[in-house]
Amino acid sequence: MPRIVSGTAKGTTIKVPKSARPTPDMVREAIFSRLEHRGYLDNTDVLDVYAGSGAFGLEAASRGARTVTAVDANREAVSTIKANAKKTGLDVLVVNQKAEAFLGTIGRSYDLIFLDPPYDMAEEVLANAIAKAAPLLVHDGLLLVERDKHSPEPTWPSSLVKDDEKTWGDTVIWSALGAEYARSLDS
Repeated sequence: MPRIVSGTAKGTTIKVPKSARPTPDMVREAIFSRLEHRGYLDNTDVLDVYAGSGAFGLEAASRGARTVTAVDANREAVSTIKANAKKTGLDVLVVNQKAEAFLGTIGRSYDLIFLDPPYDMAEEVLANAIAKAAPLLVHDGLLLVERDKHSPEPTWPSSLVKDDEKTWGDTVIWSALGAEYARSLDS
């Protein structure tokens, strides 16, 4: 059973809905170590899309995120995320809505956006979700996409630039920065 790896809810086990494929604890730990090192956790606004169990968002909340929003269309997943938030004592806004619809209507920005769609999601559907998520990033925000290691690299809109790619076991995580921010780092 997955658990919260670090922070205020460290060690708390969380439930996983039947419909979800949770990011393994080891992978989450590696991702969050990198995020902490880069300053993407403390006092940030986090969006966890295709949230499943909510593990990513809950981990962010446990490690000091200011706000966490978890989005999933599956009612069992939404119920599980709410139960996990209650068990961990972490404050997470849970939204029961299709990701693409949510991303197209939200009127706020996030420092960190995590997209963990079903591995069998068509690449064009994922590209559409990424394109809708990109404008929601703050100037120096980071977007992460989790996929099966055999999946092709996501199609990035012109407003995003690939930042990194890391593989752990069967999981690959791509990260992207806003193109304007990435250019400012290069100068």
